[in-house]
Formats: sequence, C-alpha cells, structure tokens
Amino acid sequence: MDRLASILPPTRGGYLPYYLLYNGVAAVIHSVVCYISNPTTALRQFRGPSAPPPHPVLAHVYGVKNFYTSAIRIYAAYYVTNPQVYDLAALTFVGVLFLYITEVFKYKTVGLAEAGIPYVIAGSGLVWMVLQRDWYISQ
Repeated sequence: MDRLASILPPTRGGYLPYYLLYNGVAAVIHSVVCYISNPTTALRQFRGPSAPPPHPVLAHVYGVKNFYTSAIRIYAAYYVTNPQVYDLAALTFVGVLFLYITEVFKYKTVGLAEAGIPYVIAGSGLVWMVLQRDWYISQ
C-alpha cells in the first residue's frame, strides 16, 4: 500500500489531482487503442450523419490529440499548485468541449448520445478546476 501511495500525486487536501491522473491515464489508454485497433473501434464515437468513414490516419490523429491531452493532465496532477500548468490542464477540458460541441452541432460527425460522456467528463472537470483554482494555486 505504501508503494502505491508513493506513486500517486499529492492530494493537497482535495481529489482534483486524482481526477486529473485518472483522466490522463484513460486518455493514454485510448491513444494506444487508436494506434493498435481497427479505426472503426477507435473512432466509435464519430458515427453522426456526416461522419467520414473510419480511416487509420484519422484514428492516429485522434490518438495524438489524446496523448498530448493526457500528458498535460498527468503533469498537472503532480503539479496542481503551478498556475501555468493548472490553466493548461483546464484548457484541455475546454478543448474537448469545443471539439464535441462543434462535431455535434456544426459538422454533425458525432451524435448527441456519443458526446454525452465527453460533455460530462470535460464539463465537470472544467467547472471543478474553475471553482477550485484559487484554493489549489494558493497552496
């Protein structure tokens, strides 16, 4: 148990670092899926009426986007008191919301049902980070 605690980020009295770490690790896993699996599997959420056919290049680009997002969030989990890193991590949630809002409502490549989970995860992460920014940065 001590070994696990030694690799987890310090909580600084809250759970946001664990949330960032969990989201970062999940994004790394999805990046790997985008590279090693069939594009149909990796791009499952892009099934809207105007969605392009799944293609390996599209899956790889999405995987790269997930990888740099995960790197920022994992780094922020360990350095949550750094204002620049904190703001950059919050911007990753803004980016996800922007991506899915435009894909659902403008480009129609994603259905509303497929965007539900990203909306909840990115929306709750962004709200949490905005509301708790001063508290984490002041530590």
